[in-house]
Amino acid sequence: MSLNIQRFTFLIVAFLLGVLYLIFGYYHFSQQEKTASAILRAINSQMLETSYHLSKDIKSINDIATVRAMLDRIASNSDFIESIFIHDENEVLLTTDPFRRKTISTNLLFSNGLSAYEKLEKIEAVEEEIRFYEGKRANSLKLTFVLDKEEISQYFSKRKSKFLVYFGFLPIFILIFIWLLLRHFVVKPLEMLRQFAYYQSEVPKAFYLRELEIIRYSMVQTFQRLESEKKELYDMARTDLLSGLANRNALKEYVERLIANSARDNKEFALLFLDLDNFKDINDSLGHNVGDELLKKISSMISEAVRSNDFVARVGGDEFVIIVEKYHSIVELSAIVERIQKYLAQTWVIQTYPVNIGSSVGIAFYPKDGDSLVSLMKNSDIAMYEAKNNGRARYHFFTEELNKRVQDSIALDKEMRKALVEKEYQLYYQPKVNIKTGAIVGVEALIRWISPSGVITPDIFIPLAEENGFIVELGDWVVKEAIRQQRIWREKNIDVIISINVSAKQLLEENFIRDFKNMLVQNRVEPSKIDIEITEYLFLQNSDKNSQILRELHDFGVTISLDDFGTGYSSLSYLKRFPIDNLKIDKAFIDDCESVEGSVFVETIVKMGQTLNMKVVAEGVEIKEQFEYLKAIGCDQYQGYYFAKPLNSDDFEALFLKQKQTVNAI
Repeated sequence: MSLNIQRFTFLIVAFLLGVLYLIFGYYHFSQQEKTASAILRAINSQMLETSYHLSKDIKSINDIATVRAMLDRIASNSDFIESIFIHDENEVLLTTDPFRRKTISTNLLFSNGLSAYEKLEKIEAVEEEIRFYEGKRANSLKLTFVLDKEEISQYFSKRKSKFLVYFGFLPIFILIFIWLLLRHFVVKPLEMLRQFAYYQSEVPKAFYLRELEIIRYSMVQTFQRLESEKKELYDMARTDLLSGLANRNALKEYVERLIANSARDNKEFALLFLDLDNFKDINDSLGHNVGDELLKKISSMISEAVRSNDFVARVGGDEFVIIVEKYHSIVELSAIVERIQKYLAQTWVIQTYPVNIGSSVGIAFYPKDGDSLVSLMKNSDIAMYEAKNNGRARYHFFTEELNKRVQDSIALDKEMRKALVEKEYQLYYQPKVNIKTGAIVGVEALIRWISPSGVITPDIFIPLAEENGFIVELGDWVVKEAIRQQRIWREKNIDVIISINVSAKQLLEENFIRDFKNMLVQNRVEPSKIDIEITEYLFLQNSDKNSQILRELHDFGVTISLDDFGTGYSSLSYLKRFPIDNLKIDKAFIDDCESVEGSVFVETIVKMGQTLNMKVVAEGVEIKEQFEYLKAIGCDQYQGYYFAKPLNSDDFEALFLKQKQTVNAI
């Protein structure tokens, strides 16, 4: 249970009041007892003194009357003695009170277990014996002091009243005064500080107590600083530090308000998702400092290109969102997008480097394409990627057909990742055959997805794996499985080189070479029995780093094959720069070898490869005429359905042993 300041202070005051009353009560009863004891001692002392004088003055019974004046004087001078009388047990012989004729019991005076105050309160009289001699005969009488009960009661009542005044009411007044002082100078200021700390609505005025004023001043300064920092953090949380544009948080707040207003007014607005084309290449080639400066200038240019009532936010590295509210038609909206793309398509000079960059834009509409920021962002992102797929530097509107295609890709992504866990992938091996001898000299490892619903061909899932990065994980599995299979075949005396397709993303992984070498060592596989197949696309990405990686693999003993030669970015400079051992002619050229132009092209590749000390492998050989043509022009190896389709490991082993026997027999 928690207490507030006022209640806590009240409890302290009440506790002090209680302690004071206990102290004052103890003092009152102690003084009362001491006073009663003093009164009893005074009465007893007076009585003993009187008894002594009477014993001296009385010589006989007849002398009793002579002491009346003394007794009257004693009775009148004593506040607590009502009357005095002398008796002989049976008869009152002399009294100062003419109405008293009977004796009074005085046994209470000697009662044990009673306090002095209780004795004084309960006894009515005290007595003492008077001894005197008549001649030689000893006589005794009783001297009795009758207490004035009313006077004694009034005396203690007056003392009690004074005690209540001085020690009862006065502490109350003092404590009330202290309470009021504490309440005004401590409790109320502390309560104001509590309210200020909790609500921060009204700044308290200066306090009288220096310590509290120091606390108040410190709190005011602290809250002012916190408010300033809060505002600064609020702005920082909604501003992109690099570009100065709104960030994702500010975009979320803006779109939520805009959706509420648009829903009420039954209006639409457009969300444009803009992504810079090939920005990563600029970062990688020129450095991040150049990329950051380019982003700053582009951010400024986008702000200038849009209208004053449009909203711009940077939501990622090179990703921007533009909200366009008021437009009369799709034509006007398209003109806005084209103007932005035109502004960005200029040549930018960044730190003396001329940079050309384009942009792809995806467009989604509220409420047709989404009723929340999440759905609008997702659908405009889908449309943006469609613009990139259509050739970049374009814009594309979101459609349901496009969304379905994307959703299918998402489902395929989940399934192919799950397939790796559930071991649904298999490697098939297509033989590479020496054209001159007819012997199988190698195989190309080809991945197949054997799902419960049937076989899914690589052309369906490999492009998606390349796009979402899963190709790295999938490629690692292919490498491990192919090396493991090579070890198994070596143990069975099946001597073939296994070609493994490695993607650019996989090859550029930080630990690829280390892991690749470790797998060869662990399986005791000769590097010369492994061939790495790459595509010409690799030449466009980090060419210096790629060249270094390929050269390290080549020096280790692994051969390098250039797959699909002639279909991509072929250049003699690449063949000179990179350590290529084998050129693979794409199936499209083999299919066209019957034409004059096609045959000249294939023959040129074969001669060029052999001149460069490279072996040339023809892919997709399906008919005898193609085989005869390749043999005639001196091609080194071929692969294709003419010899064998891709086979699983068991079927290949059977084919290899059968073909080996045939070749040996010849």
